[in-house]
Amino acid sequence: MSRRQGVKRVASSDQDERPSLKSGFTFHIDNPNWGDVSGVQLRKHSDGESTCWIVESITEGEIKPGVEPQTFSMIAWSAKCEGTYLPKDDPNPERREETLIEQRKLYEYTQRSPGIPCQSKEPQNLERAHYTKAALQIVESRTAEAKEVFFHGKEWKDLNDVKNIFGCLFPAPSDFTRWDDDVKFGMQRFAGTNNGMIRLCEEIPKKLAVTPAMLKPFLEKDTLQSALSYNRLFIIDHSILDDCNKESESVVCSPIALFYRRNDDTIVPIAIQLFQDPADDNPVFLPSDNKYTWILAKMWFNNADANVHQSISHLGYTHIVMEGFEVSVHRHLAQSHPMYKLMLPHFVHLATINELALAILLNEGGFVDTVMSTGTKGAYELIKRYQPKWRLNVDGTLPASLKERKVEKPEVVPDYPFREDALLTYNAILQYVTDYVLLYYPSDNVLSQDYEVQNWRAELDRPIEKGGLGVLGIEGVNGKFTSRDQLIQVVTSIIYTCSAGHAGVNFKQYDEYAFPMNYPSKMRGKPPSDKRSHSERDVLQAIQDRSDHYQLLTIIKILSEHSFGKALGNFEVKYIFEQKALDIVNKFRAELKKIHATIQERNSKRAIRYDYMDPILIPNSISI
Repeated sequence: MSRRQGVKRVASSDQDERPSLKSGFTFHIDNPNWGDVSGVQLRKHSDGESTCWIVESITEGEIKPGVEPQTFSMIAWSAKCEGTYLPKDDPNPERREETLIEQRKLYEYTQRSPGIPCQSKEPQNLERAHYTKAALQIVESRTAEAKEVFFHGKEWKDLNDVKNIFGCLFPAPSDFTRWDDDVKFGMQRFAGTNNGMIRLCEEIPKKLAVTPAMLKPFLEKDTLQSALSYNRLFIIDHSILDDCNKESESVVCSPIALFYRRNDDTIVPIAIQLFQDPADDNPVFLPSDNKYTWILAKMWFNNADANVHQSISHLGYTHIVMEGFEVSVHRHLAQSHPMYKLMLPHFVHLATINELALAILLNEGGFVDTVMSTGTKGAYELIKRYQPKWRLNVDGTLPASLKERKVEKPEVVPDYPFREDALLTYNAILQYVTDYVLLYYPSDNVLSQDYEVQNWRAELDRPIEKGGLGVLGIEGVNGKFTSRDQLIQVVTSIIYTCSAGHAGVNFKQYDEYAFPMNYPSKMRGKPPSDKRSHSERDVLQAIQDRSDHYQLLTIIKILSEHSFGKALGNFEVKYIFEQKALDIVNKFRAELKKIHATIQERNSKRAIRYDYMDPILIPNSISI
């Protein structure tokens, strides 16, 4: 029997960029004396260290029609292309342990700023081409054409002047009127870019200075007590923002907003207090106030919400926290471990894009300093404040987050596009992980004997000061997985957060932030401190100036594009090749296709489309 082994070699003229696979070519090696191949190891000669070529895969099998050759993925230069084994079944346990020892030297935790989640001390295998692509697009978007549109002075002349910034370079967002429409303002909580903040209000907090008489005009036939009793009041309390940006020149409110579900099931704002403590200069703003006074109150609230979104929901608790999980996987799971192969496709490009964020977005004087009210120091402070609050099994687990906020039921929140669509994908991921885990762990006893996955589990919630990841809400007992359900929950939450969770807070950014009144990232001056009347001119003077908004658009346009990763289930790097496991992957893909069709059907009936949880638009990983 003749067997062939093909090594795909990819060449490039630029050593700093990973080339397109289209430029690759294949070597064939014949050796009729080979038996069954269980693993392959490649080494470069010394003169090959400076050569830019990348092995994508190795295939091995009998060359004849109808026979599918076995394919091994090349995980890294030091990787062994091998089958999938639990530690107890590995034919070469010594090599496996030696590799893990080396991995733990390469992958170590660090906190890039005191108090924030752990990241990689020295990020490994950064994809320079991916980094360069994103960086170049940011630079290229700052063209002379854009500057000509923007820089006719710093100040906005009127509302049309703001609308006229949109054209070929910066397309118009889907809506220019959220700032002036209470229904659309309410819907931003359920189909915007920060959909995990609103919760059912069961009791009016004492610090919110509202009275039954004050709210009565906005409660239709309800009293304040009946609205509470019938689950018709909702609240967002951004107390985490209180005094977070003492070193910034910009004011950041720490608002409390109350929302009411009307008889037509729309949910609208009925009261906004811009700071935590009631005071004469901190009134409660109402829909009955002067039009532009109420609009300014909503805009200052949205400015606070936007800064929570960028620092906590987006950067801190998808990008940064998931990098720590990636490090933990490399430290404790061998590359032949089934759980390594299941999770690794969802970490592709993560460390690379995080390095870009640190270099361009969070550097002193960079994007966050320029266009976010908190500035970089305030952003890090928010991430730090939220670190002891974030729990993987609640904040990182969609059904638990909805239940904890008591907004999981359609009879409580009838129109919640993010919830309805995201749950479909969450449940598909849950089933995918369940099928995969049960394939390799036929019993809880097999799981209990897997020391690699148990060591991984123990480090996840070990305190940072004791060398662990320090994450709260990790399922298990006494630092161990005692059931397969616990492992399934943790892995499902990781994969969901790296894919759909990140997509939910990322890809609608342009549509929300582009028109500065709709969701202002930065405000100028001071928020209203009394009920006096305001005008459109006051609104124009409150939003950030032309140059800063231009900087915002150049970034969020790139962040909102879908050109940086393959759709969920279609993996850029393939780790799974065993047929039974591939059957599970194919089942997952088939379910995602059904979800796509369901969401398309829903969107055909929605007044406003919500595409952001469609699986064909969700990358596998945090790749931008």
